[in-house]
Amino acid sequence: MTLDSFQKKITFQQLTREGLELLGPTVETMAEAEELEAHKQAVRIRLQSISSPPNT
Repeated sequence: MTLDSFQKKITFQQLTREGLELLGPTVETMAEAEELEAHKQAVRIRLQSISSPPNT
């Protein structure tokens, strides 16, 4: 065991709009299968926000 074992590692990913449009439905399916409803809803909200016109 090393000190590295006690460090918290944080990773993140960034998607383009096109990436979200392509991967979003798959991420929703995976989140549902893993019973991660909040993650599924977060992706759904992001998909809805990029497909609807901006508020003016």
